[in-house]
Amino acid sequence: MPDCIFCKIVRGEIPALKVYEESLNLAFLDINPSSLGHTIIIPKKHYQKLEEMPEEEAKELFSVIFRLTKIIPKSVGTTDCNIGINNGKFAGQEVPHLHFHIVPRFERDNGLPIQGLVRMEVKKEDLPKIAEKIKKEIEDSEVFKESEKSEEQKKEKSEEIKEESTKSSEREWQEFNLEEQDKAPNYSEVRREEFY
Repeated sequence: MPDCIFCKIVRGEIPALKVYEESLNLAFLDINPSSLGHTIIIPKKHYQKLEEMPEEEAKELFSVIFRLTKIIPKSVGTTDCNIGINNGKFAGQEVPHLHFHIVPRFERDNGLPIQGLVRMEVKKEDLPKIAEKIKKEIEDSEVFKESEKSEEQKKEKSEEIKEESTKSSEREWQEFNLEEQDKAPNYSEVRREEFY
C-alpha cells in the first residue's frame, strides 16, 4: 500500500530505529513510546489485520515476537512486558498495517494491565451462552477444520515415521544378530586373560 507509513519504513522511504530485520518481518522502536524499549513488530508485506495473513506467515511473525520478548525487556533492565495488538479500528488501531507492540513494564510505571483497556458490563449469567456461541462458531469454522485435518495428517505422518524407525531398528538388530551368529567364537583372548 503506497501511503502506508509502515510500508514506507519497509521500503526505506522513512527512517526508523530498526532493532531486528529478516526477509518477512521487521522490528523497530516506537517513535512515540509508552515505555523504555517500546518496540513495534510488523510483517513487511501489507496486511491490515491479523486474520488477513496466511497462517504460515503468522507463525513466522509470532516466532519473531516470541524471541524478541525474551530479549527486549532484559535489554532495558526489566523482566516483564505487555505484548499487544490493536486489531482493527474499534480496537484502537491507528496505523492500518498489522503490527504488534512489545512494551517493557517496570515497577510503579503507572501502567494498567491489558484488561484495563476496556470495561464493558457483561453479566455473569450470560457467560455460558457466550461460550456456547463461540464454541459453535469454532465447530462450524473452515479455519479450524483445515487446521484439524492438517494436525491429523501430521500425527499420522509422525506415527508412520515412528513405526518405520522401529521396524528399521528391529531389522538392524536382527541383521546384527545374524552377523554375530555367522562368526565363529574366538576364545583365545578370554583364555589369555584368565592365565596371564
